[in-house]
Amino acid sequence: MTDQIYVYPKVYRQLSGMERQHHTPAIAAQRARRIIRALIRGETPSKNGLLCPRRDNRLENCLKFNLGSGFRLICIKDRKRIYVMFAGDHGNCDAWLDNYRKKNPHKKPGMERFSVKDPGRPRPIPQPSPGICSENDDFGRISQKDLRQVFKGLIGSP
Repeated sequence: MTDQIYVYPKVYRQLSGMERQHHTPAIAAQRARRIIRALIRGETPSKNGLLCPRRDNRLENCLKFNLGSGFRLICIKDRKRIYVMFAGDHGNCDAWLDNYRKKNPHKKPGMERFSVKDPGRPRPIPQPSPGICSENDDFGRISQKDLRQVFKGLIGSP
């Protein structure tokens, strides 16, 4: 279960540049934005888009989303966090992965942080504690005299 999503600021610039190119890059940028929004909503990475089938050994816990026509979105999963690090065509993504081989690129400062909203997570049903009366308790058995005796300080009568 992912708790937080971090987006590297350059990703937004990369997506904007892809959108200005029209046609295929623009469609890939829209898919990347849709995947980022889905991650923020709390959907699992495998439901968000096409994960590339082969694992990349250049970076540990690397997630690559196939955006179509050779475009990729690169993320890193670290514990309960996902870092969205790079978006671009296949060649640029390979160059980025080679550049950050065996490093920790997700440890950079200045990332935009989102708390994951998980509407699908079941809410716990509050259980009454043992000392608190539940709706099944039978108050009809307690007489008014007994109640007045117990609460006589509140009522003010003997």
